[in-house]
Amino acid sequence: MLTFRGYMTDFWKESPLMAGRLAEVEAILLDALTDSTYPLQSQTKDLVLSGGKMLRPAFVILGSQFGPGWKAKGAVKKIPYIAAALELLHTATLVHDDVLDNAEFRRSKPTLHTKFGTVNAILAGDWLFSKSFRLVAEWADQRSARILARFVGQVCSAEINQDIGKFSFSTSRREYLRIIAGKTAALFSLALHVGAFEAGCDLYVTQTLRRAGYNIGMAFQIIDDILDYESNDTTLKKPVGNDLREGLCTLPLIFAIDRDPELKVLLVPAGKSGLDDERIDAVVRRVVDSQALGKAKEVARSFTARARKEIENLPDSPAKKEFSQLCDKLLARTY
Repeated sequence: MLTFRGYMTDFWKESPLMAGRLAEVEAILLDALTDSTYPLQSQTKDLVLSGGKMLRPAFVILGSQFGPGWKAKGAVKKIPYIAAALELLHTATLVHDDVLDNAEFRRSKPTLHTKFGTVNAILAGDWLFSKSFRLVAEWADQRSARILARFVGQVCSAEINQDIGKFSFSTSRREYLRIIAGKTAALFSLALHVGAFEAGCDLYVTQTLRRAGYNIGMAFQIIDDILDYESNDTTLKKPVGNDLREGLCTLPLIFAIDRDPELKVLLVPAGKSGLDDERIDAVVRRVVDSQALGKAKEVARSFTARARKEIENLPDSPAKKEFSQLCDKLLARTY
């Protein structure tokens, strides 16, 4: 039996069946990323397989388990390949994100662009996109392929909107929600939708799963942005205040500025050169003291409630129970 070797193995320790299916996905990823003609094969493979929770593949698998054909030979064979394609797609966006944000670390390791330069990192992300698209072309329905293509365009739009507002720290709540809807929420929603569609789910179940994924994704990203202010470097696997360092105005900061307008004084000198560590520490303390984190948690709880309502509307099955438990676990996490 394959063993799930992901860095975050503890995340799936209470879900041995899912861990077993994710082990299949890991094996497919290992094979897809083995290419002696690609100069950064080892480094890119290490990034893909060394630190993620494998949530997007897990959602593809979960979505498929609501379909009448998920145990059919064809579906059982193709779902892990489609799940692997989603993980490659996700990692490709992370590599490009790191370049755009000039991030130094990803999953506690130096980012590709800090080690090999911006050009090579961009090409590495493109290489991962190509591997993802190849798996989709070989294993997924054409309609799923079209949805995935639209998603890439959606991510590009969201990234441009986010980049335009960097270091101005003037993003509104509406703009922030639109950005995360086009990135994290869209991919969670997409993963469940594709898994359900490929396993023959009816339209009602497919759309319910899609909405649940969207709401989980929104809550997940808001919680992630909250943790950037209240966690620690060891638990979070990246520096606390990293969003500030990258010039991002997330929901906690938006609420903090509303409550404490003078906070803007600490942010104005940033410019494109960014904030120094002393100023970042000061802003983090002001955000925590402003009670903005509590208000951001209320928004996350609102999206969580919507997600749970959608899950309740799904037909009773072992998959529904597993999905509900995963939802609770994701939205109560500390990393």
